[in-house]
Amino acid sequence: MRDQLTDEQIAQFTTDFQTAEIDAATKAMLEFAVKVTTAASTVTPTDLDRLREHGFTDEALFAIVEVVGFFCYVNRIADAFGVELDDFLEQRRESLHLASKN
Repeated sequence: MRDQLTDEQIAQFTTDFQTAEIDAATKAMLEFAVKVTTAASTVTPTDLDRLREHGFTDEALFAIVEVVGFFCYVNRIADAFGVELDDFLEQRRESLHLASKN
């Protein structure tokens, strides 16, 4: 998705996707992702049907929930240990790069 957006769109997208210039299907997917993140137990068949109306398959719905769940999981671990993921990922990348040189 990042390849399809300008820097301005990315900035708008990351601060408030509701006002970003994105298509209706993407906006619906992101609204659903927020709901799964903040109140997964309130997801209803109507929520899933709304996404299907935008062309999402059941496999895509599963993938959305899976990715959202994974990020929630990772963020909770990072928060619990006070880890900034960008720093952690950069350190990991550097260590892998150094290891590949040896």
